[in-house]
Amino acid sequence: MMDKADSKDKNPGAESWEKLFMETLGKSSREPFRGTVKVNAQVLELFDHSNQFFFIADYSRLKMLFVSPNVLNVIGYEPEEFDFRTLFGIIHPDDRKAVFEIGKMVLNREMNYISGSSHRHIALYIAYRASRKNGRFTWISLTISRHIDPEGRIFELGEIRDISHVRRGTSVTFALLGGKPLKDLPQGSRDELSISRREQEIIFYISKGYTSRKIAYELNLSEFTVNTHRRNIMRKTGTTNMVDLLLFAASNGII
Repeated sequence: MMDKADSKDKNPGAESWEKLFMETLGKSSREPFRGTVKVNAQVLELFDHSNQFFFIADYSRLKMLFVSPNVLNVIGYEPEEFDFRTLFGIIHPDDRKAVFEIGKMVLNREMNYISGSSHRHIALYIAYRASRKNGRFTWISLTISRHIDPEGRIFELGEIRDISHVRRGTSVTFALLGGKPLKDLPQGSRDELSISRREQEIIFYISKGYTSRKIAYELNLSEFTVNTHRRNIMRKTGTTNMVDLLLFAASNGII
């Protein structure tokens, strides 16, 4: 039987996220946001309509400062219901591990920025499946950017869009815009990398979240052969984990 620790590692929920932020931002030098946030009608007109809503938050203490009204139309929650536990809790069970690993990677590698000791502007874009309040899943994109108000107080702006109308590829996609790169990935075309057709097939199935055993079944190969291909793919692309591999593959047109 799977114990609680293993279960959280494979399917991280709100408690795992809260622990992650406590161990990163909670130990940083960043001051909590103090005061109130005022949002005027023009801002609502620009960002709170059709398939999107936005929220303003203090990630250093996981507190929502403002949630725009259109959250009700996009995912079915009233503004006062949408807190960080809701944000973390609506992630599709099959996407939770990937989203959590991306969040952990960004937090660990961008602590100087996040803690407020740098004024570099970056934005994290991530797309995954999420549950509406009625239990139905949809595709959403979440963009998080850091801002500083006139009094020097740090806050984050989050924008959520329903992107179910967009044809999806991999289960979870992301990009870190601005700041330092998540990894200095090698550049080059598929020809220069000599990625074989079989390796492209395996990368495609990896992007779908398939295990080596399941990939072997789909391609009528042995599990040993699939694992050998995986090692060769990592060597050729210069990556050391699945997130960087998929980012590299997407950036170079392999998937």
